[in-house]
Amino acid sequence: MPAPYRRAFELLARTRSAPAFHPDGALYEGLAVVRGPGPLPEGDVACLVRLSKGIGTPRGAPDLLGVAIRLLHDPPIDVLCTSAPGDGSGWRRFVLRPARRWGGITATSLMQWSRAGRRMSVLVEMPRGLGSPEPDVLVDRLPTTLALRVVDRDGHVQAGTIEVLRRSQLERPAFDPVLYPPPSWRLAPRWLSALRERAYVGSRDGQRGRPSDRAV
Repeated sequence: MPAPYRRAFELLARTRSAPAFHPDGALYEGLAVVRGPGPLPEGDVACLVRLSKGIGTPRGAPDLLGVAIRLLHDPPIDVLCTSAPGDGSGWRRFVLRPARRWGGITATSLMQWSRAGRRMSVLVEMPRGLGSPEPDVLVDRLPTTLALRVVDRDGHVQAGTIEVLRRSQLERPAFDPVLYPPPSWRLAPRWLSALRERAYVGSRDGQRGRPSDRAV
């Protein structure tokens, strides 16, 4: 039998016929550019970017705004971030906050990448002037550039940009930061990674309407 936590996400996804969280979104294609040593491989790489509303509030209403990025390395690297207070500095990167518009927000990974005692958070900064909370806000403003930062407890570690080029017609990938962290890094803390993975499995089960055969 699924754990109650996983079962709850399964039922929510089944009710919605969509992912339990971030059910509605817009998928874009782009190019990521990363400079400087850090968890992310340096250089240019194609990517997918999905903007979404975390709860799925009515159109125009505030929500937890999510930015999912898949860097198309082999294997891929997934980054999931959600709107945070202010610029996401210090304690703010460990807190989520609903937003009324995409313009100027900073989104945080909340969870961290960990290796050999070091922990890194990811911050994504949206351009100003985006006056809507809807995921399709970029459609008429392409191309546009998002700022990407990887930070440790002392501040800046690695910087990059995500140039969003076009709306994508691809099927939405199953973003999973637990399965697809940077090479030799893992998502931390472990207990929260385990809960997050059970939530993902439950959500996938609910969308399919049948139990997953994947071990958790």
